[in-house]
Amino acid sequence: MSRRSWLTEEPSAAQSLRQALALLRAGSRRPFLIGAVAATLSAAVALFGVFGRREHAPKFVLRVVEAAHPTGNAPPLKRQLAEYVRQAVFTSEPLVELMQKRGLYPGLLRRNSRAALDAFREDISIDVYQNYFVEERAPGHEPRSARLTVSFRSKDPAQALSVTRDLGALIISHERLARREQAASAARGAAQARDLLVAAWQRRSADIVAKQAEIEQLSAPDPKLQVELIGLMGSLPALDQQVEALERRATTLDIGASLERRGIGMSFQVVDDGSLPARSGQVQALLWSSVVTLCFGLPLLALGVGACSPAPERLS
Repeated sequence: MSRRSWLTEEPSAAQSLRQALALLRAGSRRPFLIGAVAATLSAAVALFGVFGRREHAPKFVLRVVEAAHPTGNAPPLKRQLAEYVRQAVFTSEPLVELMQKRGLYPGLLRRNSRAALDAFREDISIDVYQNYFVEERAPGHEPRSARLTVSFRSKDPAQALSVTRDLGALIISHERLARREQAASAARGAAQARDLLVAAWQRRSADIVAKQAEIEQLSAPDPKLQVELIGLMGSLPALDQQVEALERRATTLDIGASLERRGIGMSFQVVDDGSLPARSGQVQALLWSSVVTLCFGLPLLALGVGACSPAPERLS
């Protein structure tokens, strides 16, 4: 005797559809119950949206643009911006100061500052897009730019917004200070190299004058001294060219350092300060979620009420 497969005992798709329609008809006979349950579910969704402990993560968006007329020696912006911000900008010292300022992870910070730092970094999101700094800027082309977003995730909307804005301000202040210091250091280095070469040129000129005076004091020409004088004079044009090149470089770097000091080199434009949605927008979103829940939930509610009704319609 062969056993029947359980698949043969399952109703067909047509039978399942007829059964569902029968349950819908049975449930529709109790509209007040369906309406009460639907209203309760919609109200529950709305209340959860108002009082539920959801996380907020506002985004602080920066547009980084290089100078329109670069000096050619400005400090380069890191191409891997997101990793650079994580490793070089969001270091331990400023993050600990920010946690203390905003009262973040107070218990954990007292017990284990390293664990608090790790928790803080996990709640920070950094994203970079439209990053044209990955390409070299050709002469005459428009300034390159990139967009950098930073966000802090918290269940307290006010705290999420304030910390996110603090992180954005930290990026701007760090980069401006770092670029000023880099440009100033490069300008100082070029000026020192120029001064050293100028001193060498002056010594060489003094040697030529002294050698000429020594030759003039001799009663008879000395071939050795004349050869030395020719060698000294022959090296002077090369020194002149090196001094001019270093003078141009020092001037260019000094201009770049001046631009960075005045904040008109690399610019950091705040596109979005991370503001949270207005209260009206939140209410509208809650209303839409309640309406969607009601629309999609009514058929399911009718099926459930029909299935649980005292005498539901069944197929023979």
